[in-house]
Amino acid sequence: MERARAAAAVALFALLLAATAALAVAAPTLRESVPAPAALVGWPPATLVVTEVQTAGASASDEFAEIGNMGPTSVDLAGLEIVYVTSTGGTVTRKAAWTEPLLLEPGRHIVVANTTGAYAIVADLTYSGGFAATGGAIVLRVIGGAPVTARFAREIGADCYAATAIEAAQQLREIARARR
Repeated sequence: MERARAAAAVALFALLLAATAALAVAAPTLRESVPAPAALVGWPPATLVVTEVQTAGASASDEFAEIGNMGPTSVDLAGLEIVYVTSTGGTVTRKAAWTEPLLLEPGRHIVVANTTGAYAIVADLTYSGGFAATGGAIVLRVIGGAPVTARFAREIGADCYAATAIEAAQQLREIARARR
């Protein structure tokens, strides 16, 4: 479970970094069609990670996603959102969005849970509708962030691109070893 969490965190970091870069270089027509974030995200993306996800418990609604600030400084969540992407990538559903400043202190976490589930009572934010237990992904991104493809990763000169979390973790380990 710990290896899966680590792999998911690494993949999320790579995805978030690429999505942030995608917004910065997006075509003018894309910028006009995507709602602007409420604020510029002024934090190093490596400090925020999806620390835990549960897709079901005693009932299908007993689910949540937890975001943690693993960095040494506070992070303002304004301009970010958590979305669920189906396993086919065909549907993206917003589960939470921060349009107003909200500082997440170092080492602190925010829990976003299904309104009808057991975790709603302890959640910082709730949503309706659920995650699919059979696949999909939870993504922390800039509001309205664009999807990342291998082609786009090549265009922006990304260090790597991976289709799966396991592949991303392997590639990032190799990059880290090479830079030591």
